[in-house]
Amino acid sequence: MPTLQGLPQELLEIIFLYSMNISLPRASPDLGLKLSSKAVTMEVVMRTFFHTVDHKAPARKQTGTSDVSRQSELLACRFFTWSFFLDYVNKAHDAFINLRGKAWEKTGVAIPDASYFDGLWPFKFTTINFLSFAEGFLIPEKLLHGPWTEEKASLLYVLVSLNGEIDWKGSMAGEIAKEGLRTAIAEKNERAVAALSVLLGIEKAITTDTIRYAVHSGGCDLNIIRHLLFNAQILYKDTPKDVINFLDPALWKWADDRTSSDDHGERLKDMLKKAEKFTLDFYTNGEKDWLKLVPFPYSGAKFDTRSVFDDIVRELLTRLYQNHGRRITSRGGRRAAQGLA
Repeated sequence: MPTLQGLPQELLEIIFLYSMNISLPRASPDLGLKLSSKAVTMEVVMRTFFHTVDHKAPARKQTGTSDVSRQSELLACRFFTWSFFLDYVNKAHDAFINLRGKAWEKTGVAIPDASYFDGLWPFKFTTINFLSFAEGFLIPEKLLHGPWTEEKASLLYVLVSLNGEIDWKGSMAGEIAKEGLRTAIAEKNERAVAALSVLLGIEKAITTDTIRYAVHSGGCDLNIIRHLLFNAQILYKDTPKDVINFLDPALWKWADDRTSSDDHGERLKDMLKKAEKFTLDFYTNGEKDWLKLVPFPYSGAKFDTRSVFDDIVRELLTRLYQNHGRRITSRGGRRAAQGLA
């Protein structure tokens, strides 16, 4: 009886796509080689993501059969890179148009494609509603640590914006993310800092030591500090002061000592004061180069970071944050938010 390795590649691919058993390519190097073509991996991803949602139905009536475990497993695979993700977006875009039919295509209604990820503006790319990520999908550990490249930081940032989470209890992902944040600060990778600050902030894991590191060892890059403090302030009132303290004497001493050389000291003190009161806006008044800043990952239709803080805005942001960026539909628990971004 022939073994799987002895089967013709075409038949082997049919078996793999029928079973959708991700472990099959991992069973041996030979099987991995035969089942690693771009066409096969893309088909697996399409079946695991795009085809799990009824895209013909109106958005409010769409039902899904997404398997969060399988999606998370695929995201962790080596082939799932930033460039592969963009290819998936275009593949799903074409499939979405085909599902809706030629007549609908001729209406002139623009369907977002991979170009919506140019510049990585969440308000733009989170409007894509056919990527079909399952609620609660896990961001893989491979994206949580340095060294940081533009591609790695971009994919991490997008997955956070699409409401991805990390497994704090069942893995070392949280500890890896903490170290990854320090590396991102040292490498001045603002996009990685923006994404990791959200993931760590939700778990109250941005600490006084994190801020000190960014100030002392990271050169007090104010854009980096902005992301750290903006996220840390959201759950600050419920975080013990031995975890994070915006009135930390060491931070204020550094700021006082720095005041004589440039404005970083005064600006740091102003940001710390506002964060302590949960009044630190993401964009400051009169800021002219905001287009050069990496946006808050949960910004867009779900939250306008141009909003000036008041009690309503603070409550909205806190609830959005606690729900991992999902739209808030009730005052219920974490799962009270809608599934897809």
